Amino acid sequence: MHFYKYSGSGNDFLLVNNLDGKYRPRISYIKNWCKRREGVGADGVIFIENSNEHDYSMRIWNADGSEAEMCGNAARSSIHFAHHILKLGKEKYYFETMNGDYEGRPLEGDMVEVKMTELYDVDKINISDFSTKGALYCNTGVPHAVIQVNNVEDINIHSLGRMIRNDVRFPNGTNVDFLEVVDHKNQVIKLRVYERGVEDETLCCGTGIMAAAVTCRKLMGWSGEITVHAKGGKLSAVVDDKLENLYFQGEVKMVFEGQIND
Repeated sequence: MHFYKYSGSGNDFLLVNNLDGKYRPRISYIKNWCKRREGVGADGVIFIENSNEHDYSMRIWNADGSEAEMCGNAARSSIHFAHHILKLGKEKYYFETMNGDYEGRPLEGDMVEVKMTELYDVDKINISDFSTKGALYCNTGVPHAVIQVNNVEDINIHSLGRMIRNDVRFPNGTNVDFLEVVDHKNQVIKLRVYERGVEDETLCCGTGIMAAAVTCRKLMGWSGEITVHAKGGKLSAVVDDKLENLYFQGEVKMVFEGQIND
């Protein structure tokens, strides 16, 4: 099976062209491919498949073998893949996921923008006890618990992230995002993410960035462009006053391609 290794600001994936439906994913294979020391190594696997209504369908598997509803960085990687590898030649791409339909577009160089069409369950679950500074639960395609802290570098993300991820308030688990305000006036934050399915800190999480931006809007009244410094680099999120238009953009890289004989 031919694959392309992608990095969306440090969130890495194996992308597979499955438009002809040739490949049928097996959980055991996906888990082996994603192993850092014994496999190719990735946060997840993306299959680009045929869609009857849109340019393509994107299916995402986490490193633990579970299928993900949506992933923002996977979405950006899929657009780069469709444009630069499959050479579909569109100015804007429309694609479907398990969680719904999305759109995005390639920008200059390796920059890609995605419109995040899903936002619901905002503050549906009370998580205020997790932080004295502020906390918000929302779903931006997948569930997120956003926790504001004084300094993200002081957080033991593995123990605290795992504890919150498995809290009884989240029967299906949640992603956990630790947010630090760097510059209130210029709307700049730092973000660290403990990602459900990967069960570890990831260098970047697109839906987490949007959840953090929504939190900044709800708790601090920010709107417009928000600069996010993640472990994998700098990205931008854009939110409007009514949280009806949500965008995020950042760099995507095709790192290498290879063949799996499994």
